Amino acid sequence: MSRARILAVDDQAYFRAFVEGMLTEEGYDVRTASSGEEALRWLERERFDVVLTDLVMPEMDGSELVRRIREREAEQEVVVVSGVGDVKTAVDAMKLGATDYLLKPIDRTALARSLEGLLQRKRLREEHSRLMAENLEYMGVLSLYERAIGLVATLALEPLSERIVEGLCLETRAQSGVLWVARENGTPGLRLLALRGLVRSADEPAEIPADAAGLEAPEDEGSAANATSPQLQVPIRHGGRLLALARLADRLDGREFDARDRAAAEKFAELAGLAIANALRFRSLESRSFRDPASGAYTEAYFQDVLRNELQKADRFGRSFSLLLLALEPPAPSDLARDERQRFRHDVAHHVGRALRSTDLLAEQGGGRFGLLLPETDALGAAVLKRRIREALEQSDLLQGLDPPVRPQVLLAAASYPADATQLESLWQLLQTRLEEERRSLVRSLGLDASSFAASVHALLAQAEPAPAALPEQVSRFVLDEVARRPRERGLLFLAPGAGLSGPVREGLERLRGAPTRTEIVLVDDGPADPLAGSPVTCVSPRRVGTRVPFLVYYGEGPAYALLRQREGDGGSSGVFHTADRALVEHLAFQLQRDLGMPVAP
Repeated sequence: MSRARILAVDDQAYFRAFVEGMLTEEGYDVRTASSGEEALRWLERERFDVVLTDLVMPEMDGSELVRRIREREAEQEVVVVSGVGDVKTAVDAMKLGATDYLLKPIDRTALARSLEGLLQRKRLREEHSRLMAENLEYMGVLSLYERAIGLVATLALEPLSERIVEGLCLETRAQSGVLWVARENGTPGLRLLALRGLVRSADEPAEIPADAAGLEAPEDEGSAANATSPQLQVPIRHGGRLLALARLADRLDGREFDARDRAAAEKFAELAGLAIANALRFRSLESRSFRDPASGAYTEAYFQDVLRNELQKADRFGRSFSLLLLALEPPAPSDLARDERQRFRHDVAHHVGRALRSTDLLAEQGGGRFGLLLPETDALGAAVLKRRIREALEQSDLLQGLDPPVRPQVLLAAASYPADATQLESLWQLLQTRLEEERRSLVRSLGLDASSFAASVHALLAQAEPAPAALPEQVSRFVLDEVARRPRERGLLFLAPGAGLSGPVREGLERLRGAPTRTEIVLVDDGPADPLAGSPVTCVSPRRVGTRVPFLVYYGEGPAYALLRQREGDGGSSGVFHTADRALVEHLAFQLQRDLGMPVAP
């Protein structure tokens, strides 16, 4: 093995032969070039430890060659050779970056000493660089494990997710990051939990499937290792299970992510997977330890803690959630023994739980009251779940088996974030108010629970009062404007204008043609449906609702309103019944929804 590789450059053939022979005898691997251009071509193809060049050469002299070499490789060792009269030129070459110079005629000992000194310095420099790289790598590993300690010490999923995104951005120099994490209860799919940088939650999917595209390893791993990309997708696994998925973007220097970034992200992801697995395991143990032993529902302390986290998440990501308050009056039949009362509470929680989704949370508050958290649920979805829970309880053997005098009444109230309030205290206060409204609602005082829509209309019109003739048209216009003003909010609107208002109502619906709205609009009218084609309206015949009484029923995120108008000629009266009683409007809207067979998702 040669001691080093030398490139000797001189325009004189005898000098090249002399240097090549002398250095070969000393054990060096030597190549020669007759000009600066040829030397540069050699340097493009191969690496040399030292370049030995004459200063005086035609076309490109030694000084220019030194300058060109330094531009290409700043660490290249260069020795210039000059005559005694060219010392100033040699000094100028040193200023350009030459490492040493020798005078002609070259002395074997001086040349050997110069080369050995340069090679020794080169070895020391490479050793220093290696040690620095090892130190930097060690510091990087130490820093990584310090962050890992912080990760595994964080058992709350939301703060942990923030730390993981921050750590991945630091490792890859990314300015933006998004993280989706598996659910605590093992439900398939990943949910959005953390954002960082120039990312808007409204632009990101709230959930992604666990088998999201791009998670499988590419077939050609060699080409993938060298590939670059403007975005970096990082799956986070533990024990073979996908626990999270991160997407990184906007690298700090404006370049694309490369194999080094991918390797750094994957190393950090191994630690993140362990931390997420620990957090999910802790959340599972915590949820089991915070259940009431008698009812099986969660305790109030745990419920409030989860609720505060849900509020922070909804506030940050612009999402919604709803709260339900369930009250049994009385809490349990008075003739039950203590053990039987505990069993009764357990059975109530069991029946309510069967009506809920896997993401919903039920907690006992005492005194026959239960609180329910419904994540990602708007006011209409909460109303659907209210009715589902009420039916599950009232039709259960638990209550059906009790005599009516001792059978508890089921009261349910709902409030939604952010439509109703943005503070927990305000939401709870509103729930108390609405529970009282449920208690005093005409639905209960008139016994409308089991009535059809047509029967409910007949009972309510008995309380109709005289009203201005323009009121129905004014209300119809206001409600249609409200639907247009709330295009992103779900709602139910049923319109039966009758002969007198059919024209103005159809004109108002025509204005909604092409408008983006999430409100289900149903027009109950005998008029032709073709003119409303393309508008967000479903036309049905009055025969399907069982009455030809003109009415308007609107239930949505904000307002709830119902108006019933006696038909002209019905006893000579033109009275109107109208109400903003939310419980009553909800009853009418869902009776219509059921009679018409319209599915409404929670």
